[in-house]
Amino acid sequence: MGLDAGGTIFLMGLVSAALGAFVAALAYRGYARNDSGPMLYLAVGVAFVTAIPFVLSYGVEWLTSASDGIVVLVITTCNIVGLTAIAYSLRRPGR
Repeated sequence: MGLDAGGTIFLMGLVSAALGAFVAALAYRGYARNDSGPMLYLAVGVAFVTAIPFVLSYGVEWLTSASDGIVVLVITTCNIVGLTAIAYSLRRPGR
């Protein structure tokens, strides 16, 4: 394909973000169809683990002069929020 390492990383991140957004949209449709709170948390969690970090990492890097450490902090924070939402979606009520 003629991509350098940076282009390959961007492309793979874009594919991952797009697939994550698709899965989050499916989970959101499940929430809307069944009025299921856990599906909403699952949708939010998947979005925060996949699509949002990609958008924010490149957005922060392109729009500001933030250091690599700040970009990693943004991504890590998104992952923590996403995994917390996913864990909350999988909890059993009453336990």
